[in-house]
Amino acid sequence: MTTYASISTSLDGYYVGSSPSPQHPMGNSGSVLHSWFAHDRADRQQLTAENILQEDFDRLGAMIMGRDSYEHAQAAWGPRPPFEVPIFVLTHRARPDDVRDGSTFHFVTEGFSAALERAYAAVSGTDVAFHGGGAIKQALNHGALDELQVHLVPVLLRRGRRLFDDVQNNMIALEQTRVVARHNVTHLKYRVLGAG
Repeated sequence: MTTYASISTSLDGYYVGSSPSPQHPMGNSGSVLHSWFAHDRADRQQLTAENILQEDFDRLGAMIMGRDSYEHAQAAWGPRPPFEVPIFVLTHRARPDDVRDGSTFHFVTEGFSAALERAYAAVSGTDVAFHGGGAIKQALNHGALDELQVHLVPVLLRRGRRLFDDVQNNMIALEQTRVVARHNVTHLKYRVLGAG
């Protein structure tokens, strides 16, 4: 079993623009970070038309995300989110499960390690993904991320939330395993070797 994350960022390291909200989940100007794949809604069939994303969905057994990711994007996912796996939402506020067609969001108040343990228990022969910058940062801080794929979009956002801010280790070594360059995006895949 492997843990992995896949996220789009700007050249200056932002994964979301400033002031994200449920009305604007990617924040001000942040939607450009998802312009490399064609979609008009959060639909699995549309998303997996892009083979880089198809790979991520094919191996997905459970997911961990932060509360902000859930709150900002849950309306866009609608009654049938594209994930179709158990999802564990890191939060300080307890609430009942959000059960939707194919996906159930479980709200975990006991911290990152508890969410990871529950995600491992939920999968069988598949992998655990981290969704959103907050969850990826926590995975890096806990030494729990095995693979990271960054979809690098050629834009300078200049403000918003940066992916590697708040990562506590002084240095984390990565080994590049793949580079795929396409129009307006470069897909960079890494194996995370650990803190140095």
